[in-house]
Formats: sequence, C-alpha cells, structure tokens
Amino acid sequence: MIMRSAKRAHGFAAFLGASVTLAAVPAGADSMSEEIRLLKARLKLLEAKVSQQARAAKADKQARAAPPASAQTAAAAGLPGPDHFYFKGLEITPGGFFAAESVYRSHWMGADNNTPFQNIPFGFMPGAHETEWRATARPSRPNLMIRADIDKQTHIMAFGEVDFLGAAQTANSNQSNSYNLRLRQAYGNVDFDEYGLHVAAGQMWSLVTMNSVGIRPDTSLQPLTIDHQYLPGYVWARTPGFRITKDFNKQFWAAFSIESTSATFALPGSTPFGTTSLPLIGAPLLLSAPAAGGLFNGLNTYPFTRMPDMIGKVAWDGELAERKIHVEGFGLLRDVTDRAYGGNHSQWGGGAGGGVVVQLMPKLLDFQFSGMIGNGIGNYGAGQLPVATFQLSGAPQLVSERLAMAGLILHPTAQTEVYAFAGGEFAGKRPQWATVGRTLMVGGYGNPLYDNSGCGLENDAATAAGVALGTPLFPCAGQTKSLRQITGGIWHTLYQGPFGRIRAGAQYSYTVRDGFAGFGATPRGTENMVYTSLRYYPFDGPVAITPALTK
Repeated sequence: MIMRSAKRAHGFAAFLGASVTLAAVPAGADSMSEEIRLLKARLKLLEAKVSQQARAAKADKQARAAPPASAQTAAAAGLPGPDHFYFKGLEITPGGFFAAESVYRSHWMGADNNTPFQNIPFGFMPGAHETEWRATARPSRPNLMIRADIDKQTHIMAFGEVDFLGAAQTANSNQSNSYNLRLRQAYGNVDFDEYGLHVAAGQMWSLVTMNSVGIRPDTSLQPLTIDHQYLPGYVWARTPGFRITKDFNKQFWAAFSIESTSATFALPGSTPFGTTSLPLIGAPLLLSAPAAGGLFNGLNTYPFTRMPDMIGKVAWDGELAERKIHVEGFGLLRDVTDRAYGGNHSQWGGGAGGGVVVQLMPKLLDFQFSGMIGNGIGNYGAGQLPVATFQLSGAPQLVSERLAMAGLILHPTAQTEVYAFAGGEFAGKRPQWATVGRTLMVGGYGNPLYDNSGCGLENDAATAAGVALGTPLFPCAGQTKSLRQITGGIWHTLYQGPFGRIRAGAQYSYTVRDGFAGFGATPRGTENMVYTSLRYYPFDGPVAITPALTK
C-alpha cells in the first residue's frame, strides 16, 4: 500500500507541473501516518500553484498599466498589443480615426461632406448651373471609452466623441480652413446585471435610431455611407437625454427615454396676383426666437421647447433558420409650440417606426430596413423636412411624413464591405385658406396656389426687373414634397496590424428632390454625388471587420 501511495503522490505532483521527493518510508510504518504526510505534501503543492497564479495575474495587470515597452516589443514582433490601459482602476480605450475625404456634386450646394438634401437647388438658383468639389479633413473623429466594474454585477461606462464639423459664425475656408470642434457624443451608462437594467444619460444616439443588437447607446447602427448626413429615409438624431432599459436574458429588450426636442417650421410661400400669404396682417407669428445668451450663439434662432420628446422602444434578438436577426419597434410623443395672436399655442405630435437587421447569408450578406411614419417628425429624418407650418388659429399645423430606408451589405472578404441603399422621405400637404373681404389668404405647406412660376428661370429679364423693383415677378415657393436617393459604395482595409488600420472608401449617390405642384410649375432638382474617404484608425487592433449583427 505504501508503494501505491508513493506512486499516487508522484503522479499528482507531475500533474501540477512540479516534483515531490518523498522520504524513504521505514518498514512497518503506519500507513495512516504516511497518507497524512502525502496529503500535506499535496496541500503545499496547491498553495504554491495558487501563489504562482496570483503573482502572474499581478504581473499581467502591472504590464497592462504601463505597457510602452511591451507594446513596442509586440509591435516589432508583428503581434497585437493591448487596446487599452489602466488608470486608478479604470479601463481606458482610445478610438476613432483621422480622415481625408472629398465630395463632387453635379450641382453646387455650398456644403461640406454632409449633404443638406432639402437644399438641392431648383433651376432658378445659380448653384443649379455649377458643379462643386471639396476636400476635407473635418470628419476626423477621436473618441474615448472608459469602463469600470463596481462589482461583479455592476458595470459603469462613459463614452465621449468629437469631430470638426462645427461651424461658428467665424468659420471659413478662405485660408486656414478654420472650423471648430463639435460634440457628437458624451454620455455615461451603468449596467445592473442582477436586474437586467441599464441606465444612460448624456448626449447619445436617440432611441429612435436603429440598433444592431439589443437597445444600448453603443450598438446604434448607421449606414456605411461616406456622406455624414447618411441618406434620405434614415431615421436618426443625436441629442441629450435620459434613458432606462430592461433586458430579459439579453433576448427581449424594452426602453424608455426623454430627450431634448427641436422643431423646424415651414414659412408660407409667395402667391400669385389676387392672393396674399398668411398669417393675417398685424398678427405676429413667432415660431422661434434669437438666443438670449446662456452659451447659445446669439445669431441663431431656437424653437420654443416646453417639453421633452418621449420615446418608448422594444426589441428582440434571436435566430430564424439559423440566421441572426434583430427586430425593433418604437413610438414617439412630442409637443410642438409657437406663439401667435398674443397667446401660446401647441399641438401634440409624434409617430411610430421600427426596423429589422438580418443575416441573409451568415458572415457574407446582411439586410437592414428601417422607417417611421407620423405627424411633426421631420427633424428625425436625414432629409430634415419641416416639422410644422401653422393653422389659421396660429397654432402649429403638423406636417405628416413617411420615411423608409433599406440596404444590403456584402462582406466578400474580411477586409472588404460593399453596400447598396435606397431611401426616401415623403411629406403630406397641409394647405390653409381664409377669405378677408375680397382677398383670398393662403398658407400652410404644399398649397397648390403657391407661386412656382419662376422655379426654372435664372437671370430672366423679367425676373431681374422684378427684383430691381423689390418684388420678383416670377417667384418660386418651391416647398419640398419628397426626397429620394439610391446609393452604393465600397470600403476596403488597406492595412491592418499592430499599428492600427487604414481603410479606403468610395461612394456614389443619385438624389431627387421633388417640390409640390403650384401655380405655374412643379419644381424638381437632382444631384449626382461622388465621395472618397481615406481613414487611419491608429487604435484599432488586427481584428477582422465584423458584420452588423455581431458588432
């Protein structure tokens, strides 16, 4: 039995990666004493193993906290280094990219690489007869993510992101291309795993924005376009707000948020002879007011906002026919306010929408669709159609709108993504009528009596004469009825390794802006655009591009 015990001890020591030398056992020794001695030896081996693991873990943490030498060594060996560092127990991960991009437009819009689709010029505008090309580095976008585990069930995260697409009143492209930093996102998020609760506050992607997985501010899903206004039909906003989310086994999700609101109003168009535009003479209508200090730009105007927008959303993540799928739906409730005839007026508006993302062919082809329908929702669409006009009473007259976008994303290789999208935004008519004496007063949005007789005329002698007299003889009301776009592009990773990632992209889009039919004409504008982008992601490690559903 002594021999068998000695063999067991040696076998156990070998399993732990150590050796044990056992003293010779005198003949006739008590077997029980020998078993106790062997158990003590095993205990010492276990203690040594645990101590060794603790020292290794401490050394690893110290290396992560101060990685310059190890990171350089890893880079020299062609191996990935750590993508984060530690400070006072916080895990800090830098990210973002530096960009060099360009845009060509078949008609001049006076815009950088985020296209104001509702400003596509009609024929009477000088820009409709000029082309436009611009180069820009302003989309460069650094960010920083900070994480910490308060305990095993509670996790905290903060995220900040900026770019240079801000344009103060002094911004210009004359010599130094002087544009200012712009806040994109700055929010904090706390996860309570024990309860499946997630609380977020700050400036982030609105709850109406499509997600790729669940309902979290860090899984929002944007089209792959280089155009930073994306495309008509894409529903999105980035606003300050407060959000609470509940997940049920990370499969079903429900969320509610209150978010900062805004509104854009459509003013009445010019009218032909014999009619006059609303509002009634002597009845001032205030849709917005200049900023009165308080760190807003005093040269800009801001709409009246007495209540936040309220948004609820549900989502499901699952599989159908062995293909991952994400489905979501949301509802929006909002208040739109103006002041007219010496009193405050408001209307309740809102809408509903949703979307789906599905792997048609796992790891090869993804499909996504999203949309929204409602009244007074214009500022949630990439096309930025108006939220409201006004009623005869002076109250806001909400503009109805439908938005939809669909796209395919192909992943032919781990380094390449090819995409195609189509989208549109469609506004409904909201005409207004009133008779004062023998004069017909017209107003609202899309009124067929608005004068479009000059929408296709440029430098016309009669028009020039009218301008000289102070009143154009052939004006153009030109209110937008719809925006439609088809677009496609490609992204390819040129380099991916220990020094980050370099991506190149190209995009083409064709956009149509249709106006409402009015007196004399139905205006239309088109725009062909070609974009290029070269981006360096210095903090991205050597990992493959991930499809939307595994983001």
